[in-house]
Amino acid sequence: MTLDLSNARFAFLDLETTGLSPWFGDRICEVGIVVSEGKRIRTTYQQLVNPERPLSPGAASTNGLKDSDLVRAPTFQKVSSEILTHIQDAIVVCHNAQFDMQFLDSEFRRIGYEIQISNLIDTLFVARENFDLPSYSLNNVANAFKIQNPQAHRALADALTTKGILFAMLDVLKASGMQFDRYIGLYNSPAWPRDGIGLPTQMGEAIYSGKRLLLKYIDRDGEQTERWVTPMQVLGLSDYIYLRGYCHLRKSERTFRLDRIVSMSVENEK
Repeated sequence: MTLDLSNARFAFLDLETTGLSPWFGDRICEVGIVVSEGKRIRTTYQQLVNPERPLSPGAASTNGLKDSDLVRAPTFQKVSSEILTHIQDAIVVCHNAQFDMQFLDSEFRRIGYEIQISNLIDTLFVARENFDLPSYSLNNVANAFKIQNPQAHRALADALTTKGILFAMLDVLKASGMQFDRYIGLYNSPAWPRDGIGLPTQMGEAIYSGKRLLLKYIDRDGEQTERWVTPMQVLGLSDYIYLRGYCHLRKSERTFRLDRIVSMSVENEK
């Protein structure tokens, strides 16, 4: 039976964070949620969150938030029930869902709760699968579909943009006869490390600045190579932590296990 997405309950979710990855102790600092039935918005939710740690310079320059604003906000534990109320019994939609879901998962685990997201759509994945675009960032995909986002990199504005992107893509795919149901998946929690680990400063700032990293890397065959990589994201998969980025040596997007990186330096770093 095909799901009628025109009347389905959606929760479009976007998070602003102190840095790149919960694997390295970064936390949520803003939550934006748009709840709709089909295209009809039923409610919106925007909440600053005290992350109980400073913003990284890259995060602060991207989202424009200040530590002084966040220190007066409630902690995640105090707003967790509100967040659950908005996303429960809904198809949760994110752009780059792995990023948002791992942060949400991490925060709930901190308070002793394990989230279950049985219906999840990643608009980044849908866009990459079906549309030939020069970039698949939220704003570039929005521009391709003529969706404006004047407050980019703030949680509620980006959640509203994600809503616009989803339905714009849905209209195109329906016209071609494609069944959208196959893009609805289950969120699987990663294998979280027991002990905290630290994100190398060069890696975090390179991702925010767009600069390349020069890596000395040992591949699966034990060979050490030197390569320039444009880093994109740090993520946890299975039992390992990876850097995802564009490898200029292989001329393709690759993932690199952090435990196999021998050394790194940032392009033009002084």
